[in-house]
Amino acid sequence: MMIILYLLILFPIFLKKYLDYQDSQSNKVHHFPLEPDHRPEYSTHDRNSYYDQKSQDYFDRVIRCLIFCTYDDKKFHSVADCLSLTDIGDDLRIFSYSEEIESLFRNKFINESLRQKISDFKKVSDEVTEEEWVFESIDLSHDERWKKINVAAEDLLTEMDIKERDFDFALYVPR
Repeated sequence: MMIILYLLILFPIFLKKYLDYQDSQSNKVHHFPLEPDHRPEYSTHDRNSYYDQKSQDYFDRVIRCLIFCTYDDKKFHSVADCLSLTDIGDDLRIFSYSEEIESLFRNKFINESLRQKISDFKKVSDEVTEEEWVFESIDLSHDERWKKINVAAEDLLTEMDIKERDFDFALYVPR
């Protein structure tokens, strides 16, 4: 009897989380990079030029991610209506796409000396699983991983000499 009561209590909670997740997914337009084509007639130069054309977009996306990742729980609550952890979890994937990040180095958007710090930031942000981003189960005020992400993002923004740390997340459109 207790199990049934317990399930009846939890079902609406999980249903709401699922529906919120579905709603956030329906508002997104995913732009996945083209898969590298290793055929001889498709040169490295062509692949590079494809990513190089979008370098400014990639750079803007990286900066938005880093700015958001410096937010603590108090700052996050001020933007929570227009941005979710699910959105930023999706955008953090840019650090996993080597072609996109390489285009930023190649086009001097990011200094080559920051390569290791970018890698360190990726490792720190990868500690949070995709499920935790999707279900927004990260406690921003107590989670040590989020605090590490805060420090790493702040360090990267400082090294990149990004002085403006505010962003109008109401205009933010996750990729």
